[in-house]
Amino acid sequence: MFDVGFTEILLIGIISLIVIGPERLPAVAKTVGMWVGKVQRFVRGVKADLASELESGDLKKLIGDQREQISELRTLVDSARKDLKSTTDEVVKSAKSGLSELEQTVSDAKNLVDDSKTSAEPGQPPMAEAIEHDNESGTQLSDQSGASEHAHESDKPDTSDNQSMTQDRTGTTGTGP
Repeated sequence: MFDVGFTEILLIGIISLIVIGPERLPAVAKTVGMWVGKVQRFVRGVKADLASELESGDLKKLIGDQREQISELRTLVDSARKDLKSTTDEVVKSAKSGLSELEQTVSDAKNLVDDSKTSAEPGQPPMAEAIEHDNESGTQLSDQSGASEHAHESDKPDTSDNQSMTQDRTGTTGTGP
């Protein structure tokens, strides 16, 4: 610690023997040894305190760095959460608008089907099909109900031919005449 070699210790011993004398030298050596021990313990304590303070300072610095990183991560997570929420909201809004458009299209199609069903008389084909059917059979359509009543048996088409023609128009199976 003090970098004292053997020659320095021998020189101090000779001087202390001359100055103190042989009778009091053992008591003085004991007292000096106690003081040296106390100084060594004090130095060790100071070293330990400094080391713990440095470690705690390092720990405090490390904890501070960790807290900064945690706060940065929180801001990143918050921004990612906000971006994800806005993207999700946009997708949901787009899906809802697409669904409402689809529902509108379906309701329009239902209305068209309902309108075409209500405009045609029950048991009668729609107006365009009736005209085509009557033109093919050779009769004129003046009154739909009257035309079918006044037609002769020979003028009426065969029902099997009529059924195959309607199946062809609807796109189902069946061959035409």
